[in-house]
Amino acid sequence: MKRKLVIILGILLVVSLIIGGLIIKSSKHKEKTTELTPIRIGWQTAWIPQAQLAETLKHTDILEKNGLAGDFKGFSYGGPLVEAAVAEQVDVLFVADLPAIVLLSKTDKFSIISRLDDFRNGLIVPASSTVQSIADLKGKVISVPFGSAPQTQTTKFIRENGFDPIKDFQFKNLDILEQSNVIQGGAQDSWGEIDAFATWDPTLAIFENNGKARALKIFTPVGVVLMSNDFIREHEEAAKNFQKSFIEGYYYYAKNQAQADQWLKEETGFQEPQAVIDKMTSLEKNLLAKDVKDIDINIYDQHIKDMKTIAEEAVQDKLISQAPEIYKRINFQLLDNAKKEINESNFDLSGINTK
Repeated sequence: MKRKLVIILGILLVVSLIIGGLIIKSSKHKEKTTELTPIRIGWQTAWIPQAQLAETLKHTDILEKNGLAGDFKGFSYGGPLVEAAVAEQVDVLFVADLPAIVLLSKTDKFSIISRLDDFRNGLIVPASSTVQSIADLKGKVISVPFGSAPQTQTTKFIRENGFDPIKDFQFKNLDILEQSNVIQGGAQDSWGEIDAFATWDPTLAIFENNGKARALKIFTPVGVVLMSNDFIREHEEAAKNFQKSFIEGYYYYAKNQAQADQWLKEETGFQEPQAVIDKMTSLEKNLLAKDVKDIDINIYDQHIKDMKTIAEEAVQDKLISQAPEIYKRINFQLLDNAKKEINESNFDLSGINTK
């Protein structure tokens, strides 16, 4: 009898150990499957409305709900962000057309995955300057952050007016953050050695609004999102989920613009009247979205045509040696897959938490 009892107890012990092992294994597997995929996101702190999109993804759990852990890396403008991408320090980057073109010309490791935003660039002069046309700037100094979108927009504008940007004008490289200091410290009719700035919002709208600057020309380029091809290949599901997160984040921003503006103010110290912010975001139609399915971040034929024109301009200006083939460098599949999932889902903003 004793022997039988010992055998039974032994069997029960073995069974319990097996069951316990299976439970532990199952638990570990579950933990493994719920791990978030890290993704490094390069964004620009001095560019609106792109900055609000980044702030929305930073301050909500949209990325986490899609299985991603965002690591946000801020840059003053697109030039340094492109260099970080070349050095493989970011997986995703938010940039305007020219920085995207420069990146694509330098490496084959990135693809455009969607439109980012429509925004304003401009060529500005002191409010009381005697300059009334591009002809009046001939022989004078135009300052712009080299490698930024308004650089080629300005040289293209110069050529369209019959001048040579290299022979007829002087270009000075100055970071976007330094522009504000020069304008703020300048007079109504002079910014010292600089006669004009090529710039973008918020700098453009701020100094238009406070009477320090006057727009000589407004440009309307496009911003794009690029992603590492290695990231897409190694994390196919996560790559699609980022695209899905971006659409959901855009919709959250559209419906919570005051909150997104506040997040930006808290991080950057940006303080401007709402009317100025509205002017900066006026070109972006996604902010009128009534439903998440209204968010449109497609790359259309006109975008491709415009980017090809800018690429050719960049070659003329010796910013790049050869224009990349824009169409071939766009990954349309990620967005198609993300939109399909969005359209089949019941996405509800009430399920999004802030942090």
